[in-house]
Amino acid sequence: MMNALLGGKQRNHEFLYWEFHERGFFQAVRMGDWKAVRKALDSPLELYDLKNDLGEQNDAAVKHPEVVKKIEDYLKTARTESELWPITKGN
Repeated sequence: MMNALLGGKQRNHEFLYWEFHERGFFQAVRMGDWKAVRKALDSPLELYDLKNDLGEQNDAAVKHPEVVKKIEDYLKTARTESELWPITKGN
């Protein structure tokens, strides 16, 4: 991202991953027009089509299991364990 911040050209990435620990454990992934969110460690992914549902009102996970699987597979490799940001069952 440094190139983009400095005004240069940013290469495209297939996925953008982020997580939050402020109120437990929350993950999100952006893949093109899709956004997937997991609101707790053991909860299923919610899937939103941001092109047609910018307000994230309609969970499309059941209608697009192939997209959910691709993002689930990515999530298995997206996170690096850290003692500073541990994930516990209570999160």
